[in-house]
Amino acid sequence: MDDFAGGGDYLGEIDAAPPADFIPEEPQAFAAPVIVAPGVEEVDDEDDYEEPFAASEPSPMAVWNDSWQVTLKERKDEENAQKGSSVEAAESELSKFAAQRDAKREARMQTNRADEQDKLEAIDADLENDNSWQRVVKMVELNQDATEGSLDCTRMKDVLILLKNDGDRAAILA
Repeated sequence: MDDFAGGGDYLGEIDAAPPADFIPEEPQAFAAPVIVAPGVEEVDDEDDYEEPFAASEPSPMAVWNDSWQVTLKERKDEENAQKGSSVEAAESELSKFAAQRDAKREARMQTNRADEQDKLEAIDADLENDNSWQRVVKMVELNQDATEGSLDCTRMKDVLILLKNDGDRAAILA
């Protein structure tokens, strides 16, 4: 057991080998000529290579591809023209819609101002009136028809109308 614990005199293959020195070597260019099989010509430049179909007319596939590209370009031009006209039409519709909306808004604002002015004048006129019962009658709906199940308010309506029309009694009750 002591032989394997590292304290023995064991020399194995790894221990007996000399230390390795790593020295990078320059790559060597192969200067040996290439041996060409008999009957095969050696080609020096690949730039001189010409395709056999280059001098003749284009293949049917190339002709079809060219015509297809022309068709696609025409379709794209038509689509862009239609898109441009649609955008112009949409912009004109939007501007027309905005003008109509602004006109309606201005008319509504003018109507609201006139209604508010009329209401303020009515409030001022009511404040100048000495008969307070007249203001009360304006706040009460006296023309409502009697419906089934509703209370009979005719007496109250009659009293309100009487007080509104008779200023002396209204002054006494106020």
